[in-house]
Amino acid sequence: MNPLALSFCTALFCVLLYHFLTRRSVRLPPGPKPWPIVGNLPHLGPVPHHSIAALAKTYGPLMHLRMGFVDVVVAASASVAAQFLKTHDANFSNRPPNSGAKHIAYNYQDLVFAPYGPRWRMLRKICSVHLFSGQALDDFRHIRQEEVLALMRALARAGQTPVKLGQLLNVCTTNALGRVMLGRRVFGDGSGGEDPKADEFKEMVVELMVLAGVFNIGDFVPALEWLDLQGVASKMKKLHARFDAFLGAIVEEHKISGSAGSERHVDLLSTLISLKDNADGEGGKLTDVEIKALLLNLFTAGTDTSSSTVEWAIAELIRHPEMMAQAGQRQACN
Repeated sequence: MNPLALSFCTALFCVLLYHFLTRRSVRLPPGPKPWPIVGNLPHLGPVPHHSIAALAKTYGPLMHLRMGFVDVVVAASASVAAQFLKTHDANFSNRPPNSGAKHIAYNYQDLVFAPYGPRWRMLRKICSVHLFSGQALDDFRHIRQEEVLALMRALARAGQTPVKLGQLLNVCTTNALGRVMLGRRVFGDGSGGEDPKADEFKEMVVELMVLAGVFNIGDFVPALEWLDLQGVASKMKKLHARFDAFLGAIVEEHKISGSAGSERHVDLLSTLISLKDNADGEGGKLTDVEIKALLLNLFTAGTDTSSSTVEWAIAELIRHPEMMAQAGQRQACN
């Protein structure tokens, strides 16, 4: 046998032996019997949510699956899910380790994948005050209106010329979010027109969404993680480098503009930068990496999701002219 293959098999055997010898005996919900090494992964089939629903009919609304070496407890009913998300939410608030959080989200230093604790509460509080509160929504209403008007002007200028609606919507949502978070637009000059950089940014966000949903065997069989058999980790690292350059430029430009101006900025990024030097008394100080990680969360979650929803809604209206006519009539009445 090839020495390299023999070494790999020996190492894998040692890992498996250590895992089974040190595995604690705990009470777990019922579930299908796992296969060696791969666990219940073969039970999921090509459409996992259909397979899980079928398994729940046999094993009940609370069941146990073993995904490779990862234990998973499935809540397959609304009442059981409420136990996880409401009654015992603090016990289940942390997200499981995964390659996406490690390679893209700055090694769990963001808001989405950070462990529950003082730092997470601090980041959540900052976002709530500056973005999610009713007061913040009212304060920035004019920004959303101005960006929508810019989009409408761009569509009106196009006339009968075909436009890339998804790209224009992405510019609109990104600029609206950018003005709230950064105090300025991210793309374009405010005319609502196209911007080549916006195309690249949208591609990056879409690629992130795709990679976040890709099955990566290394997440479930840790002994194989270093091999990166599917090349997923390599793609994530390359995408992270692109996002890091984009976000790093934004942070540095904001620092320069903030120090050069005499007017005190009150946007989200200025607040985050101020916490680099002054702790808030709960979660300590922030680093540049944590600031970029939070911006990554907000830009990726708040741009493509909104623009894609509107794009699909308009596509449905085009497919159903009678509904579009009704929408036009209601708009005219208002």
